Amino acid sequence: MSRAQDILIGPRTTVYALLQAYPFLETFLLSRVRGFERLADQRARTQWARMMTLSDVSLRLNVPWSQLVHEIAAEVESESGRPPRVADAPRRIIDDGKRLGELRDIVGRLEGGASLAETAERWREATADLEQAEAAALEAALSGEAVAGREAGTRAVRAAAGPTGALPSPPPGHPLELLRREAELLRQLRVGLEAELDRLGGSPARRRWQQEKPLVARLVDRLSGIELRFRREQQAWFPALGVYGVDGPRAMLVARQQEALETLRRLRLAVERDDSASAVEAGARLLGEMDDLLAQDERLLEPLSQRHFSAGDWAAVRELEDGVGWALIQTPPPWPGD
Repeated sequence: MSRAQDILIGPRTTVYALLQAYPFLETFLLSRVRGFERLADQRARTQWARMMTLSDVSLRLNVPWSQLVHEIAAEVESESGRPPRVADAPRRIIDDGKRLGELRDIVGRLEGGASLAETAERWREATADLEQAEAAALEAALSGEAVAGREAGTRAVRAAAGPTGALPSPPPGHPLELLRREAELLRQLRVGLEAELDRLGGSPARRRWQQEKPLVARLVDRLSGIELRFRREQQAWFPALGVYGVDGPRAMLVARQQEALETLRRLRLAVERDDSASAVEAGARLLGEMDDLLAQDERLLEPLSQRHFSAGDWAAVRELEDGVGWALIQTPPPWPGD
């Protein structure tokens, strides 16, 4: 296999790199209803293909980048007879030697006599940033090691630590399902904005800014929908938790949400004024603030709500959320159903 065909197909793969590795994909990409139509423009196709990543295209299509990558990978396998390399978080995470070593040490402490509560807490800290598939891949890697007691020890610590990453999927329209669906979209938008900021650099030339400004402006416009997400949390989720005396999420998140909205306001203003340097600075700050807030929702808001809310509480939260409204996603169907 040639070196070009060894590329990893993922959100940061450019359309140009994709076609360099698999020229036969051009017909497939052009046959799609939209997303790759610029390839038909002989004057603009090379520059466009070099700039656009699959993440950028997925934003235009309003689909998860993983879906687009899966479709492209399926076409490559159909045409070439062998699957390409694709972005795969579970495979990446089991190659994380540092993380595996840390988890081996945690399980080893349990086997050495440390308390289950202590080791479970250390496990939670070490895996707090992982998604469910990544955590499962790590657990499988540890359990499969030929060390006496390792499998039982891993299961014991993992069970005591509780859910890691994404919790079990709730039904469509459930407040938790909507919160996660919004988070997935926000992460797609975040990846798109980060890619644009990387292209712009710290102090972009005017020509470069004018080329990138339209996509940056669209991303900022889409991201502005996060204000309604924050408002729904403040007017529905936090009061519902407060009934049970759980005020941690409100205390920790409200001020951070306000800071993120102020950063978003400055970013929007910088784009409108063509202040590219300020736009890059505010955009970079917003990326970090979004990462923090989405992580806190997963680590704090979701598990506490699942621990305390009854079916009636969830219905009340959804009713209050509908009263605030939706922006990042389309207005969801009624829940619970009749």
